[in-house]
Amino acid sequence: MARRFAASGIDADDLSQEALLHAIESFSSLRDPSALVKWLQVVVRRSAQHDAERARQKRPLLSGGDDPDVLPSLEALPDFQVDVRRLLALLDGLTEEERRCLWLRRAEGWRIDEIARETTLSISTIQRRVRTAERWLRKQLRG
Repeated sequence: MARRFAASGIDADDLSQEALLHAIESFSSLRDPSALVKWLQVVVRRSAQHDAERARQKRPLLSGGDDPDVLPSLEALPDFQVDVRRLLALLDGLTEEERRCLWLRRAEGWRIDEIARETTLSISTIQRRVRTAERWLRKQLRG
């Protein structure tokens, strides 16, 4: 399972070790021993997500694209900053539940069933929250 989340064999080994360490540290939270395999899969998935998030945070936003003659800048382009600020302001107009479902689905790339396990909401509720949030955002961006 770690290989599925990792980019290379070395990363998969690191991810497996990190997930195993986390599993050992949090083993007391396992309520149902018959669910051990599923529980370990969740531990590996969350470890992979945390690793990916840490990697994204370390990666600076660069301007200049693929042009080797343009020196990259650690500052985001002004237009990008304006767009991000506008989007964040719009997200504040959603309910907390809509915002969380939308973020997990579209920004984090989680599947609906994963969101359901994480949030304890029903699949239909999650689908409705995401659809409502997307429609509202689309309307705000057009208008």
